[in-house]
Amino acid sequence: MAVIVVAHSKGGVGKSLIAWNLAIAKNTPILDLDYQKSLVFANKFRINNDYKAIKIMQPTSQKEFIDFLEEYPEDKDIVVDVGGFDSSTNRVALFIADIIITPVNEDMQEIAGLIKFHATLEELSTKMNKKVKAHIVINNVNPNSKDFAIVSDFSDKYELYEKLNTVIARRADFSKAMKEGLGITEYTKDSSNKARQSILSLKKEIDIHIKNMEKIDG
Repeated sequence: MAVIVVAHSKGGVGKSLIAWNLAIAKNTPILDLDYQKSLVFANKFRINNDYKAIKIMQPTSQKEFIDFLEEYPEDKDIVVDVGGFDSSTNRVALFIADIIITPVNEDMQEIAGLIKFHATLEELSTKMNKKVKAHIVINNVNPNSKDFAIVSDFSDKYELYEKLNTVIARRADFSKAMKEGLGITEYTKDSSNKARQSILSLKKEIDIHIKNMEKIDG
């Protein structure tokens, strides 16, 4: 089992959109720790449009969260959507994650949020005597943007960050798909669709990371 955690200390950075599309692309359930429950609403759109519901679990306590993962099949991946706030349950999710995905664009508020989130990762790493690293994915940027030097420099500067190659641009197809309760990989099968390509690129990077981890552990 691989636990894929989508997390950031700041809300509104696109965590839920990435968690939703990743879970659908990978055909995995979602553990929703975000109190806004936007994925639950997306699932209602899905049901209303006569599509099969995505399995979304909403643990109400840290114990329920841990118990669920302990009983979850070892051969299946799962996506965890963590809210933009700090809590003991969110920190447990970060610690047990096989990979943490942290979306960000070059807005200065989001960069400031990265500094705060890195402090949380440092505290957790020190407490647990284990490096808890996050993988930054550039998200919700203008499709014409090409220069992401600020984020690249930031990930080079901070030890517990690593930048992924995938760039997820702001595209209308993401919101169109969500309004129907669909992931972008369901909404369009067009291999040239840029939104679809970006999610599949992120999925591929995550799959490679997980496979490399399994080789090390094995």
